[in-house]
Amino acid sequence: MSIKAVIFDLDGTLLDTLGDLANAVNAAMRHYNFPLLSEDEVCARVGNGVRRLIERSAPAGTEEAVIDDCLKRFQEHYEEHLVERTHPYQGIPAVIDAFHSRGVRMTVLSNKYQAAADRLVSHYFPSQMALTRGELPGVPRKPDPTSTHQILSALGVKPDEVLYIGDSDVDMQTATAAGVTAIGALWGFRDRESLLSAGAEHIAEHPEDLIQLLDRLQLDAALHAFEKNGFTSIFCATPAQAADYIASQCHGKTVGMGGSVTLDTLGVYELLQKDADVHWHWKGDDMITSGDVFLTSANAVSAAGEIINIDGACNRIAASVYGFDTCYVVCGINKLTPDLDSAMRRAREIAAPLNAKRLNKRTPCVVDGQCHDCHSPERICRAMTVAMAPPGRMSHYEIILVGENLGY
Repeated sequence: MSIKAVIFDLDGTLLDTLGDLANAVNAAMRHYNFPLLSEDEVCARVGNGVRRLIERSAPAGTEEAVIDDCLKRFQEHYEEHLVERTHPYQGIPAVIDAFHSRGVRMTVLSNKYQAAADRLVSHYFPSQMALTRGELPGVPRKPDPTSTHQILSALGVKPDEVLYIGDSDVDMQTATAAGVTAIGALWGFRDRESLLSAGAEHIAEHPEDLIQLLDRLQLDAALHAFEKNGFTSIFCATPAQAADYIASQCHGKTVGMGGSVTLDTLGVYELLQKDADVHWHWKGDDMITSGDVFLTSANAVSAAGEIINIDGACNRIAASVYGFDTCYVVCGINKLTPDLDSAMRRAREIAAPLNAKRLNKRTPCVVDGQCHDCHSPERICRAMTVAMAPPGRMSHYEIILVGENLGY
């Protein structure tokens, strides 16, 4: 099953909020001359909502009325200073960008009260999160799975299509109770042992590990889906391995190549000139419409086993489905998306604007990087193909997935 959505915890997972939390706790403690807490002491007390944080921070036996007042003072101080020391963990912005480019929807689920969660997510991740859920009246806090189930319902996804990423035992317990995949983040507030004992199925030592984990899970789903749909598929860990594999399949054959930054990066044209009759219009050759092998990339491929391409002249997408005996589609792991809808969005919203910019087109997407329903005479989005199974007149159709980012 492909991964369609990710639920992130906030404090200790996306954001290092400990400094601002500790300052707010101590502002409340200081008013009553209670002992002040170190950041490590505050760290040990977070995870079950702000009231529990205050209860754990005040001396044992503190009256409820005082706890109420401390909570009020904490919130007043925190809301005024919540972005003074808080910052995304190193590597998190790259993770967010990677997940977005792969078409995975992202959400935040926190035991932080809703107003603070909203402000932090709006400040640090203004457009990337599909929704943010904090502590709300009438909804049980984590580790109760109710809020997780509500997120799944809002996104229209199944539990086995979702990753839950958090840094605490509470997060792992929440994920386990909701039936989603639990991933423990070691850069946050808890250690490996506590995360594993609470139900973590995977451990990420660094934020960047999350990208590799997502890609591995999506790759397994995609290779199975391509085979089920009748395609041949192969995984190459590096671009060099992919280039060598392509060369071995094209020996002595007539080869046409579609315009592709990926193929250019691999150096396939130069490699094939040794022992193949290769034609590529990017290198000044005549464009051929039939032959033994056609090489191309794609704007996106889905973990459901589909290949999506947008074209302007339409020579590339035409040759990829008709005229050649064999087609090889080479794609970096960055082009792998959860499903057909996300693959089509990737083609329109990521690949097309970048290719229009590369070609110096005067289209709206070049200006702001967004897809528009434009009628520009220079638009490059003139036809889109979705290959759902090998074309009937081709004897072989193969997808080569490469374990690195390639092309747009």
